[in-house]
Amino acid sequence: MDNVLRYAKLMFLCLGILTLTSCEPDDEATFDDLVRYGWAGDLGFSDKYGEPLQSGLVLDRDGFGVDDQCYFDDLNHVAFSLQVRWMLVDGVLSLDYGNGYPLLEIYDVYIYGDELTGILYVDGVRDGPVTLYRY
Repeated sequence: MDNVLRYAKLMFLCLGILTLTSCEPDDEATFDDLVRYGWAGDLGFSDKYGEPLQSGLVLDRDGFGVDDQCYFDDLNHVAFSLQVRWMLVDGVLSLDYGNGYPLLEIYDVYIYGDELTGILYVDGVRDGPVTLYRY
């Protein structure tokens, strides 16, 4: 009886470990979805007059990409094009635009269908939920 109880405890421990590891974000699958498509949405950029800009991210497999920014009322005209370095680690998408721009991080990146959702942090400060749309 003592061996059965010990075996049952071991089985529950193994089951718990498998359950916890299956809840981790799958960075490999997310990575593949990120680089396959362009992603557009509001990442908080604006022009020198304060007019908001929509970001159009295209991320390459090598960790570099481009953010073509457009005015919301004229999405066919690129106002600015910024180079970006990016990485995805443990479900956090980091976007580094270089000197003069804050580090953007999207925590809890989740891609479902044509939407990428997460929580946007700007230089480590929580900005709020963000949604990017596949194009």
